[in-house]
Amino acid sequence: MECNNGKFWLGLGIGAALGVLTYYLSRTQKAKQLKENVLNALEDIEVMAMNQYDCAKQKVKATAAKVSGQVAEEINEVKGKFADPASK
Repeated sequence: MECNNGKFWLGLGIGAALGVLTYYLSRTQKAKQLKENVLNALEDIEVMAMNQYDCAKQKVKATAAKVSGQVAEEINEVKGKFADPASK
């Protein structure tokens, strides 16, 4: 039985070379600028999401107040209908 490790070492060498190349390219000024741009974009998205959340929260509160007022009116109307026959 023969042990064939040639493919393993070839794969390890190619992987190591790609790792070194990736590390080198990630340290360039262009890569740092790209990282900064991505982080700025994510920050902008976070601010927009928080604004949308606040807007939606205000709309929900306004709608809830409106609906609760309408429900209270309906309840009072129904109470009035039941109270009238009892008082007669």
